[in-house]
Amino acid sequence: MSLTIIIPMVFVGLLAASEYFMARHSKWVVLAQKFRNASTPPNEWRGCRFVQMEIRQGNVLKRTTYGHGYTKPGLDRLWAKMFPKVLASCGPAGLYLKRQPWNFQHPQIVIPWTRFTSVQRISGTQHVTETAGRGLGFPGQKFREHMPKVVTGVLNKLAGDVVELRLSDPSVRIDLPADAVGNWEQYAAPKPKAPAPKPSSPVGVA
Repeated sequence: MSLTIIIPMVFVGLLAASEYFMARHSKWVVLAQKFRNASTPPNEWRGCRFVQMEIRQGNVLKRTTYGHGYTKPGLDRLWAKMFPKVLASCGPAGLYLKRQPWNFQHPQIVIPWTRFTSVQRISGTQHVTETAGRGLGFPGQKFREHMPKVVTGVLNKLAGDVVELRLSDPSVRIDLPADAVGNWEQYAAPKPKAPAPKPSSPVGVA
């Protein structure tokens, strides 16, 4: 068998394997079982710089991030803008999420607002420090207390405000840029953050 056939086959196989494991690690496949919906949102789709999905299994924190890095060469930056890893929208029906057509293990989903136990807008600094804190088993506030203002300013500028949404069934935390769902407040009133259970032992991140 020639290399012109083998190389494409290997590429397709790796892509399929990556899609399979990523969809299961992030719980997108579980979300699709409950919330799969191909309807068109009332507002435009917007590309997300990142979408972070996080689940806790016992004392292990599993985190999957879909997105491009903040610093990219010109061509990569253009590719990230033209083909974002996740697109989001919102409407009365809920939060809309979809990926590109070739991400075949990630069908479009629409999660009703009523299914979220917590929805809130947080700063980029809070997002970064809380994410790090959960992985280490303590509140992110400990980071922010000792963080220079200049660092806080840089983080806020890089990340921007973030909308944090939490589901209980399945238990998934979703973080995405606020500018991707800029008018979500008119559909879902902000809900207070649900208290996080204290880990009984140091938490690992998978």
